[in-house]
Amino acid sequence: MATNPYNQRSRADLFKAAQNRAGKLLASPHSDTGHLLLSLAMELHDAKMATRSPRGELKGSGTVLEAYGRRLETLQHQARYEVLRDAADAVLGRRARAWLSPGYYEGSPYQRGMASDAGLLEILGELEALRRQ
Repeated sequence: MATNPYNQRSRADLFKAAQNRAGKLLASPHSDTGHLLLSLAMELHDAKMATRSPRGELKGSGTVLEAYGRRLETLQHQARYEVLRDAADAVLGRRARAWLSPGYYEGSPYQRGMASDAGLLEILGELEALRRQ
């Protein structure tokens, strides 16, 4: 059995490799696999952006609080998004995407869940109620 050459690669390397392979597959009979790789690559890209270190900002006139405060906000936002999406997928399956779409009205599940940790807990409660129906 062959070993997986991608196991020890960074998210950035996996993103690039998936993008490159997807580009080759899109023009082949395996275009569905190419589209799958593109979707996965974008998930890696979003995760990579959320975990990027702000060390470079400290070389300028920025403070530690400014640099890392923004990172904290980004990571908290990303964490709420991951929990919200995963919980909705677990409860609603294919309907999760439509249920989470931001919509055009105030107070949508997505908007409330992303606004704060308290909002996310409220949405998790709503998902629990839907699960029990």
